[in-house]
Amino acid sequence: MNDIYELAPSMRLLIAMHNVSSVDPATAKSLDELRIASGMSEPELQNAVRELLSYGYVECKGTAYYLSRLGICVIRSVYT
Repeated sequence: MNDIYELAPSMRLLIAMHNVSSVDPATAKSLDELRIASGMSEPELQNAVRELLSYGYVECKGTAYYLSRLGICVIRSVYT
C-alpha cells in the first residue's frame, strides 16, 4: 500500500533544489549534486528533472539546473 503522504519525485526535487538554494544560474547544480541533495536514484532524478523542465519550474544552464521564477513561486506556496 502506498503512503498517502509520500511526495511525488518532482516535488521532492523542487524542495531539495530550494533547500540547496539552486535558484539562479550562479547557484545552478549538476545532476550529481541534485542526486545527492535529493537522495533520488539516477532514473528517478532524470524523470523528475524532465517533468519540472516541461512545467517551466526548472531551467538549465549547460548541464546545471536551477529553479525558475515559477518554480520558486510553487515551492514558496508549500511553505505558506
